[in-house]
Amino acid sequence: MEDYVIAAAGPSKERTARFAALLSGKLESYERKYRVMTDKPEGKPSLRIYIDADTRDLALEALQDQRSGQSLAQQVERIVKEEQQRSGDAQRRKQDAADIIIGPQENLDEASSGVVRYIIRTDPAAAAQRLHQEQRQRRIDEMIRQYEQSRATARKARVKRALWMGVIRATLAVKRFIDIAASLAALILLSPLFAAVALIIKLTDGGPVFYVQERIGRQGKSFPFPKFRSMVLNADQMKDLLLKDADRQGDVTFKMKRDPRVTRIGRFIRRFSIDELPQLWCVLKGDMSLVGPRPPVPREVALYTQEDRRRLEVTPGLTGIWQVSGRADIEFKKQVELDVLYIESHGILLDILLLLKTVPAVFTGRGAY
Repeated sequence: MEDYVIAAAGPSKERTARFAALLSGKLESYERKYRVMTDKPEGKPSLRIYIDADTRDLALEALQDQRSGQSLAQQVERIVKEEQQRSGDAQRRKQDAADIIIGPQENLDEASSGVVRYIIRTDPAAAAQRLHQEQRQRRIDEMIRQYEQSRATARKARVKRALWMGVIRATLAVKRFIDIAASLAALILLSPLFAAVALIIKLTDGGPVFYVQERIGRQGKSFPFPKFRSMVLNADQMKDLLLKDADRQGDVTFKMKRDPRVTRIGRFIRRFSIDELPQLWCVLKGDMSLVGPRPPVPREVALYTQEDRRRLEVTPGLTGIWQVSGRADIEFKKQVELDVLYIESHGILLDILLLLKTVPAVFTGRGAY
């Protein structure tokens, strides 16, 4: 039976030799005689393979040549010439004559396995032969080994996933415990302040103390969102008339530094975020957390893009990254970026850090209006 000759060629001798060695090793288990040649074979080969190489492979060979006596300048000149040759007509003809071309970025081990499959599938002589019992047994053993290895890998992946889910659940449980303890303590300790603010608001215009608004929480679930009322009684009706005077036209959120709807006591409690304190009740109930993205109103959610909706992946909070970084002075797009940053990296230590930074942010009043 005539030998099956495989001609392997390419611009990088070292890469071509490595591929030839890998291919030869994988063809040894077959009875058919295969010869992989990197030199020009006598006669017409059964299969031509072109192993392309990138500049990195050529540079490594240049360094090896340099250690054998050639200067670096000579190596650079040689690399340039080889690159020019690769792009020339002669090199393209050489590639066109090849039956298989191995790309410069392809993994040689994977590529050689693919070539073996191609040869066995297309070589009539190889298809007619049968492996000996010992060879078949080796292949069966290899398949069993690969199967067992895949099962072990799958088991490790399941264990890692279970451990990671356990860490996440434990973190969320600790976070929830902190939310309950801190919000309950704050509601009790701040009750005198609540009573004083409620009395002043009532004496100002006789209207309701609280303003309850519908907000959107985690996974799009709505919940009542209470605040100390800081605006006049018909503030919602006046808002549509003030949209054209908003500080940031076209933004999803409505912000106005000198909002005429805000009362005198309202300006004070908004500056120091006292109007937000009733939301501690939402934290105690579980609708909110101490730290997280601020809950939006339904009108804003209707204008969200797909990226903006990532803010709804976690429980909203009283404070967050952009609340301690400038509050309302930060445009909506930047707010979303900061909220997504929190979602991807939040943890107990980050929450504690943000709570500590909230205290000076509240007292300075920067960005609160």
